[in-house]
Amino acid sequence: MACYNLLLILPDEKNERALTVEYSNPVEENVGFDEPQKYNDYFEQLTGIPVYRRYTFNMDGKYVVFVFEKANRGNVAPQNGFVWMPYDEITQSVQTHYNTSENMPWVNERGFSPYITWLEGVCDKKGIRINGKITQLKNAYMSTVFCAPTDIGNIYMKIPCKIFINEFAFTQGLKGLGIVDMPEWIDFCPELNAILMHDMGGNDLPQQSDIATLQKVLLRYAQIQKASISRPFDFSHYDNSIATVIKKAYGISKKEPALLPQLQIAEKLIQALPPIPNTIHHGDVRPGNIRVVGGKYIFYDWAWSGVSHPFAEIASFLHIIRRSLPDEAAKNALTDFYLKQWLDYGTLYQLKRAFYVLDALKYLFFAVDDYSWLNAIKQSTPAPCPMSADGWLLEKRTYYFETVLRRFIESNLPTPDSISANMSTSSSIG
Repeated sequence: MACYNLLLILPDEKNERALTVEYSNPVEENVGFDEPQKYNDYFEQLTGIPVYRRYTFNMDGKYVVFVFEKANRGNVAPQNGFVWMPYDEITQSVQTHYNTSENMPWVNERGFSPYITWLEGVCDKKGIRINGKITQLKNAYMSTVFCAPTDIGNIYMKIPCKIFINEFAFTQGLKGLGIVDMPEWIDFCPELNAILMHDMGGNDLPQQSDIATLQKVLLRYAQIQKASISRPFDFSHYDNSIATVIKKAYGISKKEPALLPQLQIAEKLIQALPPIPNTIHHGDVRPGNIRVVGGKYIFYDWAWSGVSHPFAEIASFLHIIRRSLPDEAAKNALTDFYLKQWLDYGTLYQLKRAFYVLDALKYLFFAVDDYSWLNAIKQSTPAPCPMSADGWLLEKRTYYFETVLRRFIESNLPTPDSISANMSTSSSIG
């Protein structure tokens, strides 16, 4: 992966001048998804000014830029010889777009200040004493997360972004179903769309989990999926059912005609699927969104959630963890273990055929999701400047859409007649 120079930029109170610091080491392009506090602390150590990262963008194929705001309001003089300087050709876009975003609700004149004030107010009202520095654990185009150490342990404030993110509406509805272990909320602010929650404890599912652990994860998720079948989804969610995905894909094919032949094969494949009902669909099941707490598995971060064929989610999960599995036999064993939870809906052979099809179509599901996200972006902000918060969002989602669309178009889809022959050696297609 290519390396870039990293620029750290902090505008002054009136957004007339800026402090610009070059990070000490080259970075990779996706550094904007890293935990921000490391870079916040680096900037504070150099300049004496505590900061939070506001947004990120890439510039000219040479730089990644982190744009900051002060963690504490008020005039603070820079230290160690750093001085406020007028904006130059490199930093001009920061001045222009510093307070403007359709996606990130904190990119405005007030920044993170209302959120920190709300967090502190909730703690004061509930008798929770903050006893350390409030740090920033995450900052990207999906959400920002802060951690506050307190006398009851660490508490976390999450602020989701706006475009295509449906987490809180879905999570509130999901709580009412009572089928999923959820993080414990301390408070929620509808005006800010921010949530304050207790530490879940435990740890995220390790990337290199053993097969026995992964079986427990699959068993728990199958239980959640099956429990959702009899629950009405009368709250906000995305429809990722096979029929809807195919319909949307035909819409995409009008602009991407190379997709059409693959869609015609896909339609023939799904015609032979056994009638398995749609279930709850997390949308991003991966080790980083699964918390292991006292033997329980908590699935969190339901940002793009809805309903879909249950096997689509598992095909995605096994694809995400594929590099941590020792071999194809391990994947097949996990697939068979999961499918045995669905024997009420067909024989194991029928279920394997169905999973084979959903695994073959996984890139189509990814592409349709990304296309829907792109449409939402373009409707909200039709032509964002590339060197802005919304420009970074559009750049990244365009890249992901084009990547998964190309992979689906180039994939060697099976024909209905070839499935049985291929299943003799594998229950999935990798």
